[in-house]
Parts: sequence; C-alpha cells; structure tokens
Amino acid sequence: METSQRTLFFRVFFYNIRIFVSLLLLVMTGLPLVPSLSIAQDPPDNANQLPMRTNPQDVRLASLASISNTTTNDNDPSQDQWKSLATPSAPGSDPMVSPPPTTTTNPPSSPPRDSKPGYKKDDYGPQTGWGLRTAVGPALQQSVSARSNGGADYSNFNFSPGFRADLEAFYNVTNGFYFGLEGGFIYNSISSISNSSLGDLVAGGESFGNGAFYQIPALANIRFQIPNTGKLRGYCTGGVGVVWDYLTASALGDTYSQHQWNYAFQLGAGFQYNLLPGLDLDTSFKTFITPNPLVFSDGTSQVKASYNYTLEIGLAYRF
Repeated sequence: METSQRTLFFRVFFYNIRIFVSLLLLVMTGLPLVPSLSIAQDPPDNANQLPMRTNPQDVRLASLASISNTTTNDNDPSQDQWKSLATPSAPGSDPMVSPPPTTTTNPPSSPPRDSKPGYKKDDYGPQTGWGLRTAVGPALQQSVSARSNGGADYSNFNFSPGFRADLEAFYNVTNGFYFGLEGGFIYNSISSISNSSLGDLVAGGESFGNGAFYQIPALANIRFQIPNTGKLRGYCTGGVGVVWDYLTASALGDTYSQHQWNYAFQLGAGFQYNLLPGLDLDTSFKTFITPNPLVFSDGTSQVKASYNYTLEIGLAYRF
C-alpha cells in the first residue's frame, strides 16, 4: 500500500514537470510570433493612408516631417512646407522637386470698337477691285487757229469758259495703280472769230450770231497713286483715245457746222480724300489735247492743236 502511494506520487510529480517543461518550451518558441501577430491583428491608425515608398530618401523625409509635427506649432508657416516634402511622390518623379505653381493667364482684352457697327477708324475700304468715278468742273478752251482755202484764209477761234463732266469705270490692280475707261462731255461757246477776209466777228453782233464747240472723249486711262495708308492720297494720270468734235456757228446769215472723229490724249494730277470706307472725294486738274482738230478748217489746210483745261471735283466709289 505504501509502495503504491509512492508510485502514484512520482507519476503525478513527473507528469506535472513534463507539463511545465512543455509550457516553458511553448512560451519560449512562441515569443517571436507575438509582435507579428499583434501587428497583423492591430492595424495602425493611419491604415487608410497610401503606403510610403521604400526609397531611403522618402523615409528620411517622412522622419523629418514627423519631427516637425511634434516640435512646431500648428500656426508655423514652415509646417506646410515639411508636409509637402513628406507627401509621397508619384512613381517616376523626383521627390525633391516640387510641382510648378499653377498660373492663370488672362486672355488679351479686345481692342475698343467704334460706336458705329461695321466701321473701323482706319478702314478706308477695298484697295483692289472695281470702282466708279464721276466728276464735273469748269473747262477753259484755248484759242484754235486754222487756215482754209488752201491756206489763203486765216482764222482764229476764241472761246468762253465752259464745263466738263466725266464718268469713269476703273479697276484697282494694286493700292498704287489702276486702269479705267472714261467717257466725258466738254462744252465751250465761241466768243469771237478773227478772219483775215471778214475781220473780227464777235458773238451777238450783226455779222456773227453765236457758235459752240462740243467734245465727247472716250479714253483708256491709267493712274499711279501714292500707296500710303492715310486718308489723303495724291496721284497722276494719263490716257489715250478718241474724241468726237462738233463745231457750229451762225455768221453772215448762214449756219456753219462740221463734225469729225479725232485721236486725243490727256494728262492730269489730283488728290483723293477718304470720306467713308470705299468712298473718296476726288479733285483733279486735266489737260485734254487734240493734236489735229480738222473741224476748224476745210480738211485740206493746217490746224493747230486744241488744248482744253479742266479743274474737276467729284466722287469715287470702290466696290
């Protein structure tokens, strides 16, 4: 009986020792797993944040940011700078380089417009293309001398001031050159006739009633003008063509009339002033020349050239 009790006691004692050793071994082998288990079971407070890069430079910046957060005041302006440095960079970007500041560019302001719609202050209308010009002004006809009856009779025709009217269609090739087609009408009355056989015949007298000289030119003109951009522009012009001359006179109880086509040309110069876009005020001085006005003779004798001088004013419109 006593032997059996001793045997039971040793069995329990060794059994307890074996359990204690097992627990001791279990505790010793399970200690390294405790931190990892705690980390896996207890996530950090900032689990929602983006994972930091393992770049050593990022780790250094993050440590600097944490030190700054614990040692500086919330109102310190440098705190924002440390936070920006500690913010993870985008992949492939340099963490030390901050993004460029965002700048807004205001669109350029539109230039002030004129109060009138469709009209610009420096708009003078089209500089090329078709146009139309009309003008009128006084015309001075120079005296014309001629011989008739084979050169036996000499006559000199004197004229009173008259007028001239023109209409021209033109085309502006460039800002400084155009060509045009011009038609006109010139009228001058005869004031007196000096004849070697009949003497001086004055209009309105007993021997000479009245007379007139009509000229209808058709000319092809060219014009060269100063290609400036201002309102006032000067120009010179010239043209060649034909003229229909008609002369009529009442003398010594008879009526004398004669008409004929002759070639003619003219030279001129003037100025244009822009009134509205495409509309110009035109002033010019023209010299119209008929080299051989045979209406003043019998067609077989010598006649001096006819000169007509005109000072015109009118309007030119460029389409």
